[in-house]
Amino acid sequence: MSTNLQSKMVPSQNIWLPSNLLPNQKILVSLTGPHGTDIIGCVLDCMAKNSCEIEDFMLSRLYHNVTFGVLITLKSDNSDLFRDLAEAAQKWDGILSFNIHEQQDILPKSLEDAPYKNRTKYTATVLNQNGLTLQFLDEWTKLLLREKISVEKMQRLSEGKLSCADYKLSVPLETDFDRLRQELFQLSISHGTDVALQPFNVFRKHKRLVVFDMDSTLIQQEVIDEIAKMAGVVNKTITEAAMNGEIDFKESLRRRVSLLKGTSTDVLQAIKKNLIFTEGAHLLCKALKKIGFKLAVISGGFIPLAMYVKNELGLDYAFANQLKVSSDGLTFTGELDGPIVDGERKAELLEVIAQAENIKLEQVVAVGDGANDLFMLAKAGLGIAFNAKPRVQEKVYKFNELL
Repeated sequence: MSTNLQSKMVPSQNIWLPSNLLPNQKILVSLTGPHGTDIIGCVLDCMAKNSCEIEDFMLSRLYHNVTFGVLITLKSDNSDLFRDLAEAAQKWDGILSFNIHEQQDILPKSLEDAPYKNRTKYTATVLNQNGLTLQFLDEWTKLLLREKISVEKMQRLSEGKLSCADYKLSVPLETDFDRLRQELFQLSISHGTDVALQPFNVFRKHKRLVVFDMDSTLIQQEVIDEIAKMAGVVNKTITEAAMNGEIDFKESLRRRVSLLKGTSTDVLQAIKKNLIFTEGAHLLCKALKKIGFKLAVISGGFIPLAMYVKNELGLDYAFANQLKVSSDGLTFTGELDGPIVDGERKAELLEVIAQAENIKLEQVVAVGDGANDLFMLAKAGLGIAFNAKPRVQEKVYKFNELL
């Protein structure tokens, strides 16, 4: 049992003072007001003055209002504590509340003993470039309630309009994550809002390597289609079917490359001039390099263009397929040279880069859009489906429009 009081307390008036306070009594104190450090300072000053022991604390801010909460243990009867807190609340125009737990109430001393037992930590990031709608937020909250998922913390990540927010979640261990992913996917599709769910652990914010797909990710085109256009052998249907996972990637690539037999190798120089980088790609890569990330492009396209993208964006690694050329080097033979960089090969190369850089897979981010990126996205600590095909969206913890 506990007693809860909340008011805008004025010391000159009569103030309710609890009786029979005992040493080791636990009290949850909260002060809300239009100040920040001042509120923290005045509360801590009261605690020190009355010889309290602090067990936990938190601070949250919404515009100009700050709430500072402290869980304390009394070391004596501390009857002056509440009057001191009331005076502090008046001084800083704050609202004071406190919750006094009876002696028989046992507060947990560790998360494992709290309402977090048999639960695990996740973080969910929700993103809509046009702003998070009330309809989405309502359905999102109802989904969490149905799944008995507790929200421990919410944080706005965007400036200007409310377009991105981070939720720290406490999720029951028995949660069916395959079903939950399906529900999140349907919620995302119906509201045009992305939901990225990932384990909340030390690796989440300590990523060190980002691996990108190239076509329709770092650049806006599919290079095989661009080559085919210039060669006059367009077969876009094969590309779309392969990227949607409807036909085997290796088979589709061989078919498309065979159409290039006799095409001049000069076509690659022309394509380089016409490549359109995805908006924000240069800025993102520059920012990531500045804070120490290793960057790579692993493409199911072709190495001359992957190397061009690598140099343009300042990446560290580039892997892609090699087109075989004639003995005089003037035309393509319609064949590939070396192993095909398909989905499984992409995942292998991601792991090779991580090992070479001594980076754990949990510290790797992979970004891609097609079915042949699924293995790579699954291998990384965080897989981001960027403007992805439907099959990819269903499989990945994702942002769909991150760059």
